[in-house]
Amino acid sequence: MVFYKIKRFVNSKIFILILATFLWLTADYILEFSFPKYLESINLSFFQIGLILSLASVTGILIDVPVGLFCNKTSKKKLMISGLILLIIISSLIFLLKGSLVLAIVFLLWGFAFQTWRVPRDAKFASMTNKNRRASYYGFDLEVKYLGQTIGALAGGFILLYLSFAGIISAYVLLVILAIIVLIFGLKESNNRSFIKSMKLFNFSSLTYELKKIRNFKAFGILLLLISLLLTGWEQILLTFGPLFYGNDVLGMNPGLGGILLACFSFLGIFLSCPAGKLADKFGKKKILILGLFIMGASLILFSISSNFIFIFSSAILISIGWTFSFPAASGLIIDLSYNEKKGEIAGIWDFFMDLGYVITPIIGGFVAEIFGIRSVFLGIGLFLILVNIFIIFNKNYNKT
Repeated sequence: MVFYKIKRFVNSKIFILILATFLWLTADYILEFSFPKYLESINLSFFQIGLILSLASVTGILIDVPVGLFCNKTSKKKLMISGLILLIIISSLIFLLKGSLVLAIVFLLWGFAFQTWRVPRDAKFASMTNKNRRASYYGFDLEVKYLGQTIGALAGGFILLYLSFAGIISAYVLLVILAIIVLIFGLKESNNRSFIKSMKLFNFSSLTYELKKIRNFKAFGILLLLISLLLTGWEQILLTFGPLFYGNDVLGMNPGLGGILLACFSFLGIFLSCPAGKLADKFGKKKILILGLFIMGASLILFSISSNFIFIFSSAILISIGWTFSFPAASGLIIDLSYNEKKGEIAGIWDFFMDLGYVITPIIGGFVAEIFGIRSVFLGIGLFLILVNIFIIFNKNYNKT
């Protein structure tokens, strides 16, 4: 599916960026799915693991907008390459450290490096897409993300099983270096302004401006923001507690089989992302959102209480289907709302809430896991999705927006 779409509408410039993105995504998921196992191996508690892994996203919330402003005035290519180089350096340090405080500081720095790569990458991708086919481009971009996540989970599991954490960081460094080479030799950049001349635009005042936009959302809009927080929060829950869930203390899987399980959460997204968006446009975004949230919530509940491997793997696949249906529908509803209110700019607060999901869910999840066990983390988010779904159905604006 992905390679068919490359031939169908992706030009050579976008292909270079997509190839670099794919290499980085594969490397990133190899690495990120290994973080919880490493932190567990140095005897950190569930709460400490959740807290430390949330810190990278804290940095993201603070610098998303400033880096966006900065990359508009300087070379996106140089900024992307700088971010990837920083990621290599900082990631290589993580597996050498054992103190919780120093790890917390390094993860804050890792979040800075991550955004220094991701924000200009997203900006560059947006500038290269055709307006009349933009949705198709972003659907393709999402499918590449799922492909990287699937391969990263599979490869990471077996690398961890046979080569331990040294193999993980070696694979990560190799793939990111390949991404850098692709960008250096394949991507042209017209804006070569130096970083120093652009630094005056790097400020945090825009964050306050974005937060003020929340007043433009009505009750249904706030509900959609909460759903976006939960959906992105689920991704962070999977990254943080998925590798701990399949381990010896819960399911007793080895990392190889655990990697296959983690891949089940993304595999179908490679094929369903674009069709899910089309279904939402055709049959109604709210109907597809309700269906997706119900599938996802119910499957998470089943996943959390099951011990049978058939049910575990089947539930993981159903969860991925629910997420793939829910996210495009929720995104479309928020964009519709912004236009209906003649406040297109309120999409900025949407980004903030999604980033907030990456921060608070692993912290809350760590607290829940510490008291009730890891299964309760998955049970809790499943129940919460079902509850939110009920609010959507009975919201008075259901048939008006």
